[in-house]
Amino acid sequence: MTSSAPAAADRCIAFGPFRLYAQQRVLLEDGLPLRLGSRAFDILATLATAAGATVTKAELIARVWPDTVVEEANLRVHVAALRKALREGPGRRYIDSVAGRGYSFVAAIAVPAAPRATLPCPPPPAGPLVGRAEAVTALARLVLGHRLVTLVGSGGVGKSAVALTAAARLAWRLPVSYADLADAADAGAVPALLARALGQDDAAGPQPPAESRLLVLDNSERMADAVAPLCERLLQQAPRLHILATGREALRAADERVQRLAPLACPPAGTRGAAILAWPAAALFLHRAGLDGTMLTNADAGAVADICRRLDGLPLALELAAARTDLFHVRELAVRLDDPLRLLKGGRRTAPPRHHSLQASLDWSWATLAPAEQALLRRLTVFAGEFGLAAAARMAAPAAPDEVEDLLATLHARSLLTARATPAGLQCRLVPGMREYAALLSNDSLDADRGWRGDESKAPGVYPHRGQTLMPLS
Repeated sequence: MTSSAPAAADRCIAFGPFRLYAQQRVLLEDGLPLRLGSRAFDILATLATAAGATVTKAELIARVWPDTVVEEANLRVHVAALRKALREGPGRRYIDSVAGRGYSFVAAIAVPAAPRATLPCPPPPAGPLVGRAEAVTALARLVLGHRLVTLVGSGGVGKSAVALTAAARLAWRLPVSYADLADAADAGAVPALLARALGQDDAAGPQPPAESRLLVLDNSERMADAVAPLCERLLQQAPRLHILATGREALRAADERVQRLAPLACPPAGTRGAAILAWPAAALFLHRAGLDGTMLTNADAGAVADICRRLDGLPLALELAAARTDLFHVRELAVRLDDPLRLLKGGRRTAPPRHHSLQASLDWSWATLAPAEQALLRRLTVFAGEFGLAAAARMAAPAAPDEVEDLLATLHARSLLTARATPAGLQCRLVPGMREYAALLSNDSLDADRGWRGDESKAPGVYPHRGQTLMPLS
């Protein structure tokens, strides 16, 4: 039987919808493996290699049955089976019989140009990936077991780093191609970007690769509507393809498996001295700050623990905060986190622009939201901590409670708020910096919405205890 994928070095003979890789014993039809019996495959390979010439019956028998004496009838049976597999018919003829002599391959032959090199996957980040060993292992296993996996999490939680580390771990089993969808100017640019990643002609869009491959699609959230149908088509047509996407929300494609990447665990209040190093959020902060956690006083350990909790263990925020320890002591830094957007900036020069500051990361997320989702976020800035569904519905009045619940579900799916179940019901919380970010935009939204008019019962509500005007959700 033929195998299911060619090796990259094997010469391809193309005819009609077929691609023949003789050395690897692979025959593809429209990119999908076509199974042939071993004798039929040997006959096809022999005839196609000598296309246009007559191959005698004796030569074919010697090639296909080298150590066996067979009758010509056996050859005729296998040629008939081959013609049936190739679905010969009127206007579709590949093999001609040459009376009294043998057979000739008469289809037009093309030798495709060598494929372009696929875009290599970037290496994992240098240095330790603090607190993510279990997440990397779980993701690698999930990718091997399922053909479409999306790693989901809030901006700055470390999705790309975890995905690239898992891809590097799998590279010995699955050759890896990579596309950063943050480079796509709009949805129309996505097909060409995926084609280039697969080493294909970008004018034709992505074609299903015949060989085993892992395609990593980084930062897919802005282009999810364009990416999802392309992924479904490629996976349907390429049975050896696996896709790993990262994004702030799932693709919502067929057979997708979603793994959510949570922030790093934070030390509780009262953590003292070097015990703080047992918590990944603190270990990352201290590593990036270049501080020796074994030498922390109890007061300094308490300040580090407070920084981690106030930043909800978000790796990007922790790294940005750690960069400010060249100017502030950790206890000074902890009290300055009331203004995180001003404080948390100056990221690595090699980081993408959206990771240069906490505000840039939130800009990226905000741009993906519909007006109603943005309006609800502005209203939720009245909550300094956790809030329940009923409280959110009250703040969003006169919007219907089910509308508010749908919007909250969307914000959670897009990793802009966290939710946890408690005995009192579901409790939500905005991701670090979002409260301050949305509050900054409130004044702009007032100017933009001044033309809104309604009866008195629908007018924007004013909450004197916060001094904030709330705008309509739509």
